[in-house]
Amino acid sequence: MTTRRLLVVDDEPSIRFVLEKALGKAGFEVDTAASAEEARERLAAERYAVALLDVRLPGDSGFTLLEELQREKRRPLVVVMTAQDTLRAAVTAMRLGAEDYLVKPFDLDRVVAVVRELAARAPQGATPAPAPEAVSPALVGASPAMVEVSKQVGRAAATDLTVLVVGESGTGKELVARAIHEHSARARRPFVTVNAAAIPRELLESELYGHEKGAFTGAEARRKGKFEQADQGTLFLDEIGEMPVELQAKLLRAIQERSVDRIGAEHPVPVDVRLVAATNADLGRMVADGRFRGDLFYRLSVLVIRLPPLRERPDDLLPLARHFVARHAGALVGAEVQVEEGAAAALQEHRWPGNVRELENVVQRALLAARGGTITAADLRRAIGAAGEIPGAAAAPGEESFEAAIARTLPQVIEHLPEGSVHATVFERVERQLLELAMSRFAGNQLQAARWLGINRNTLRARLTTLGIGTGRI
Repeated sequence: MTTRRLLVVDDEPSIRFVLEKALGKAGFEVDTAASAEEARERLAAERYAVALLDVRLPGDSGFTLLEELQREKRRPLVVVMTAQDTLRAAVTAMRLGAEDYLVKPFDLDRVVAVVRELAARAPQGATPAPAPEAVSPALVGASPAMVEVSKQVGRAAATDLTVLVVGESGTGKELVARAIHEHSARARRPFVTVNAAAIPRELLESELYGHEKGAFTGAEARRKGKFEQADQGTLFLDEIGEMPVELQAKLLRAIQERSVDRIGAEHPVPVDVRLVAATNADLGRMVADGRFRGDLFYRLSVLVIRLPPLRERPDDLLPLARHFVARHAGALVGAEVQVEEGAAAALQEHRWPGNVRELENVVQRALLAARGGTITAADLRRAIGAAGEIPGAAAAPGEESFEAAIARTLPQVIEHLPEGSVHATVFERVERQLLELAMSRFAGNQLQAARWLGINRNTLRARLTTLGIGTGRI
């Protein structure tokens, strides 16, 4: 098979023409087809290194053809192209075995680079699985960063490998885990969640692995743990960085041996579980500090999906806001509500330290205040301000911004710190002051302080204990 022969499948003559010329100029032999049916005829008569496949075609869709190709021994590597339903299509394309995904209108230099890279290696495919139609709010938007996340979700869903989802609080790590599960072959089996920070350490082992009757005081009956509850499905371990070191060895053993030891049991119980873990912590740093097992870290991070914070996705703010308006308008105001185009500027003025979760809360407040069936930029600014003063928000005219204050003071703060301890010392001191401020601001109420900080209350409690800060009221 020649590695220079390509097939372009698209119902738009202008797209076929442009791609044929650009790829032909790059040295490839290019055939074209206007439908899945015509493409089948081409594929039956000729072998291709790469096929560029549009999703929306007359007759059978591009996804139908892609799924068929994965069952064939003679198949090209496929690049999916589309201009609509960007993130849902990206997830589905990668799960069905596509090698890459291009959004129209595309950069022709990028197309040529992708095709050259694929043409240089042998064809390969992946086994498809049913895909639901729903799209997670974690995967709303069309920024390059989120298109890449969607591609990673699709690739992960096509395998049974362990996944580590990394991102700040509020970026949608659990939603990504659910998307992986719902697009996988385990979609019809259980999706079970465990928040390692929300369960007291003395109960976490029983929660994960279960116990036998009489194993300890209060164990009045046998109880299955989360691993057994997730059998044949997916177990999502959130806040994995908060798991006590003494329990990490047992987790590693459960992953490696695919079995669990109930507390008080004589024999292990086999389990078939796909594991997705998530953290907002720097696990690599925790390994270096001795707070997280290196062998467990490497076992968890077979596939790593990094969720960008919302401040790095300004173009996704308006689509996300509209997504949440559509989700909540019926319940909150009983009617359809629009978001004006000018609202994008108001959304981009804010730093969104609480990420997607904060945006959803702001949209709900704006819905309650909106008049005339439209949310305006002013409505959003008021809703953002109603949350109180938030670190990282844009500075008012004449005021020093958060970033400027850090840039001005940081060199003085670190000047006399000993070499090798700068990172740890600065982070600990900043965190200590922030937590002390939060506890003071809310008179020791941990729940309110945690909500203001945008973190889990158990995470706050654990950090207060570690730093030796008075825990105050619950």
